[in-house]
Amino acid sequence: MTKQEFLNELSGKLQGLPKADRETSLEYYSEMLDDRIEDGLTEEQAVKAMGSVNDIAEKIIRETPIEKLLAPKRQFSGVEIALLIIGFPIWLPILTAGFVVAVTLYLVLWVLILCLYVVVLSFILSGIASVAALVANLAVGQAAAGWFIFGCGMVLLGLSIPLCIGAGKATFGCIRMTGSGFQKIKSALVRRKGHTK
Repeated sequence: MTKQEFLNELSGKLQGLPKADRETSLEYYSEMLDDRIEDGLTEEQAVKAMGSVNDIAEKIIRETPIEKLLAPKRQFSGVEIALLIIGFPIWLPILTAGFVVAVTLYLVLWVLILCLYVVVLSFILSGIASVAALVANLAVGQAAAGWFIFGCGMVLLGLSIPLCIGAGKATFGCIRMTGSGFQKIKSALVRRKGHTK
């Protein structure tokens, strides 16, 4: 792939970005290619050393603030404004309900993870309390009951370990899912704006 082909493909993937940001990115990568060519690489080697155009475009999109992607690229016509106003009683409740449902599902996911941490904490505290219960039962002469409570506490303490690992994985998975979802929304905005010129 030549330098110009690389820049053309990158430009195509960044069509949804504001023109100034797209041009800045293209100039930056053009200069990087020129520097590599000056260092003795052929044009094809320099392009290959840059990596995948898709990865570069995703990186640029990820670093672009969402406000720039949400700004309209064109002015609405009078008919479009009139339709937005007339349809307001229909589209606003639907949009609001969709947003509320999405946020609620996201919050429920975090509440479930929080509940898992509460269960882990209660298992750990039960294990610690079972030691005190053992000592108290031995002091009053009820060794069998004390050892039973202690055994149950140790089982709960043992169960807290895999639950804690699971809670940690669920937390990091949810964090990754949030970042990935946000990135997909940004990419969709760029693609949508790239097609509506």
